[in-house]
Amino acid sequence: MTDGSSLLALALEGSARPASLAAARGGRILSAELSDAREHASDLVPELAALLAAFDGHPRELGLVVVGLGPGSYTGLRVAAATALGLALGSGAALVGVPSFEALAYGALAVGEEAEILVDARGGHLYHARYRRRTDGVDALAAPSALAPDEARASLEARIWLADEAALTAAAVPAPGPAIEVRSGGRAHAADLLHLGLARLAAHGPTPIDALAPLYLRSFTPKVHAR
Repeated sequence: MTDGSSLLALALEGSARPASLAAARGGRILSAELSDAREHASDLVPELAALLAAFDGHPRELGLVVVGLGPGSYTGLRVAAATALGLALGSGAALVGVPSFEALAYGALAVGEEAEILVDARGGHLYHARYRRRTDGVDALAAPSALAPDEARASLEARIWLADEAALTAAAVPAPGPAIEVRSGGRAHAADLLHLGLARLAAHGPTPIDALAPLYLRSFTPKVHAR
């Protein structure tokens, strides 16, 4: 691994569409997004190679790979995790996994703000978490979980909700009153994920490979199409 001043770092965030990438070296950071229709590893690898080329870098020079662990899209999480693992093993880079909701909260909140995250998990469940933003990261006040609508409603304590209309409808939440601020349209971005990954690497070291598991949180029921 290179030293901190020349470390080439990459982050992959695939929990929600569009997936995003970010790379950094020497205090400079660049990011990119994939189109909604491009979610497979065959699409992701050329995009990340182009991003690294902007730093005159190559995947084999990577010193750190950060991957968002979700919760979120099954396909997006699988592709991002597999790609991150392959890059880390191929380059010898440190590998760090960060829950995607931490990146969402970090990017959406000001220092000192506390918020609920509500995301429609489909199948009658919602993904929920609660975070407080601090200067260099976030504190998890309620870890990500998949809840039934009544459980989700009972878990809402903070004044700020990071939720969109689909999540509020799925949770059957009444129209929030004036004491509640709803910030919709938020999602995790690779640039925020990269910042958190660098901080986590410095504080705790790399994530063990056997601990790098996407936060699926609920069982997956495949769709069966009639012929």
